[in-house]
Amino acid sequence: MEPLVTVIIPTFNRENTILRAVNSVLQQTYDNLEVIIVDDCSNDLTAEKVNGCKDPRIRLISLPNNQGANAARNRGIEKARGTYIAFQDSDDEWAAHKLEKQIDYMIENNLEACFCPYLLQEEEKQRLMPDDYRNLERYREHIIETLRHGNCVGTPTLMVKREVFSQIGMFDEKMKRLQDYELVIRLVKKFRLGYVEEPLVKAYREQQSISSNHEALLEAQLYLLEKHLDFLDITSFLYHYFDDSDTLKNGEDREIKWEAFNRVLGIIRKKKDADLERYCYQTAMQYLYDQYDMMREALKNWYEFFKRHIRNREFAIYGAGVYGQKAYAHLMQEGYMPACFLVTEKTEKRNIDGIPIIVLSEKVKQDIPIIIAVSWERQKELTENLLNRNMYRFCVYPFC
Repeated sequence: MEPLVTVIIPTFNRENTILRAVNSVLQQTYDNLEVIIVDDCSNDLTAEKVNGCKDPRIRLISLPNNQGANAARNRGIEKARGTYIAFQDSDDEWAAHKLEKQIDYMIENNLEACFCPYLLQEEEKQRLMPDDYRNLERYREHIIETLRHGNCVGTPTLMVKREVFSQIGMFDEKMKRLQDYELVIRLVKKFRLGYVEEPLVKAYREQQSISSNHEALLEAQLYLLEKHLDFLDITSFLYHYFDDSDTLKNGEDREIKWEAFNRVLGIIRKKKDADLERYCYQTAMQYLYDQYDMMREALKNWYEFFKRHIRNREFAIYGAGVYGQKAYAHLMQEGYMPACFLVTEKTEKRNIDGIPIIVLSEKVKQDIPIIIAVSWERQKELTENLLNRNMYRFCVYPFC
């Protein structure tokens, strides 16, 4: 007899996406499952959409007041009957064989938990997370060391034996961000975490979602440090925290916002570890020097490129989003208008202020000077796109 799997889906005001998520679970090749949908006091038609599903494997739990996704997941865990528990988000999709692949892998390797990579959909862009997902040495053999340096596990990719939660606890309901990371840290302290290297989840990120709540991220990082100072690699943590907290002020004259660093020191002082405090201070200073060096180099490259290549209506801006328009506004103030904006894939928008938006694969002059203006996460991707087309006259806009 195949073991029962409980799939828990927390939801809040997802009338437009809940059925997509639910159907991707109901259509699994592994069918011995129950689906617990926890409606976190939605005020739209989410509950009505769920009630319209007549599949007997579905159970709907309606919470009397909004408690947050972690609490909703925990209420689902409490009601779960399955030997295994998997988590789906109310706006994501699963590959049809996700549960089958993970169950088979866990049973074959006698594991208490496993995860997989996922495809992240952001507007019209897709990318695999993590991008080196085929690195089995990193995500199987050295998963604990990998997690010390940062998270690589998404909640909808997790499958966990139900008995595990009785030993490590459930999701921390105080956390608005990084709840998957915090849970997984507790998990790997006691159990083995397996890895199925095939992307089995398609995750959608929307701007208004909790994942875009910046302040919640910073608070979650500090709370994570307080709970798991013994586990986290402090150097990696500090670099992530400083980057996310915009510790360095914009412009050439940059300095650390020491109030951000002092919050970290306050947590470490509670542990009464003077050596660690000194190490953190040294790491902070190294971070500052690294950022100064990077900014100086970026500004030097920018001004040299600007002086040699930028002429009115004779250059392109690669990126038509927030940073592309930021670069555009800056250059317009200087009296320079781009010939066009470049994008990697087609968009509904055809122009910005009458300046055409052109797909890079279309006919673009190979020697046109190009300013790459996107977030740092995407700069490598766009740089490689240009190099693959033998286009070498470009510079990254340094204020992204």
